[in-house]
Amino acid sequence: MRLLLKSLLWITGLGLVTALVLGLALALDRRPLVAEPSPPSPAEQTWAADWLAKQRRHHGRAASSNRLELTEPQANLLLNALLRRSGQGQAQVRLGAGRASLALSLKLPLDQLDGYLNLELELTEDDPLPRGESARVAGLPIPGSLAQALVEQALQALDRSQMVHEVRFTPERLTLDYSWRPDMIERFSGGMIASDELPRVLTAQDAIIRYAAAQPGRKPLPLSDLLTHLLQETASDTDPIAGHRALILALAAYVNGQSIRAPDDDSTESRARPRLVLLRGRVDLSQHFMTSAALAVQGTDTLSSLVGWYKEMSDANGGSGFSFADMTANRAGIRFARLATENAASARWLQSVARAGLSEDDFMPRIDRLPEGLSQARFEARLGEDKRHAYQHLIEQIDRHIESRGLYRQSPG
Repeated sequence: MRLLLKSLLWITGLGLVTALVLGLALALDRRPLVAEPSPPSPAEQTWAADWLAKQRRHHGRAASSNRLELTEPQANLLLNALLRRSGQGQAQVRLGAGRASLALSLKLPLDQLDGYLNLELELTEDDPLPRGESARVAGLPIPGSLAQALVEQALQALDRSQMVHEVRFTPERLTLDYSWRPDMIERFSGGMIASDELPRVLTAQDAIIRYAAAQPGRKPLPLSDLLTHLLQETASDTDPIAGHRALILALAAYVNGQSIRAPDDDSTESRARPRLVLLRGRVDLSQHFMTSAALAVQGTDTLSSLVGWYKEMSDANGGSGFSFADMTANRAGIRFARLATENAASARWLQSVARAGLSEDDFMPRIDRLPEGLSQARFEARLGEDKRHAYQHLIEQIDRHIESRGLYRQSPG
């Protein structure tokens, strides 16, 4: 259930954030729309922990049909618990007769614009899933057609995944009927990929699986070897940009230990567990690199930067700590995606380089001297008084190191 809630929250929010980055980046508030909620009481903490533990035990079993019922306070408690774990923000759900509203306030990073991204979304019951009726960004209304398209993208993915069957709202509770399947996340991932793009992504995924199976033992795979192999495989594709988009999406899922399944695939065949993939000797760097590349081909460079920063600030605020090595991998992934998909000439040039084999030095700077594990306090102290200027200077240094890589230094244009 935790995976279900996180998927619903993430994909809906990501669609709205994408729209903001594309055209409404100035629609920011200096203050959050949603006030920071009071810390949960010991009784509420116990309830949430017990509820999540019960869902984990229940979903550890075989496929089943389920009904989720949450009161408004319970929905807010769980939603804000997820936000506390994943970033800097807060949310509020309000339930009504056949309607629900969601308000979300996210703190934006230094390399974007200071302020809060305030989102408001109104949902109305429909058959079988709700529809988006209106959306507002920092108090500015998004055109109804755009709001509808963004919400429908997420709801269509849920519908195609055959995961959620019905959602009902009353003032007393939210009721959600859904099917739990072991491959639920795989199906949801497949549902989020455009229908005309999914066959290429599944073909790229099969190529990754075959390549991994052909390598001896169970040792981790270098990301450079995987990229070399996949780029050589796409050389025969008549549309190199589409081929590169597909391999980036498939490889992003693979390095994160996930796979993608067509929503209408009813096979019960189990897939081989993905091998670990290393970049500069680390699994997390390959994940940062490929995830940012995937966000870049699905959205924009700015969206990838925003999500990468959001993850790092979450780590600095109680996680593993802010890492400039991670940020380097994020930005190198964005740069790689741009080269691979910007135009046919750059895509073909990348394939020609891959024929001779890629090394890590071709696309990823060394990270030996980059600071890592910085708490938020240490991170801000390192930047000094003019945090925005200091941060931008560090990012520019990272970008210069990336651009000095052979793959980007010699690329056309």
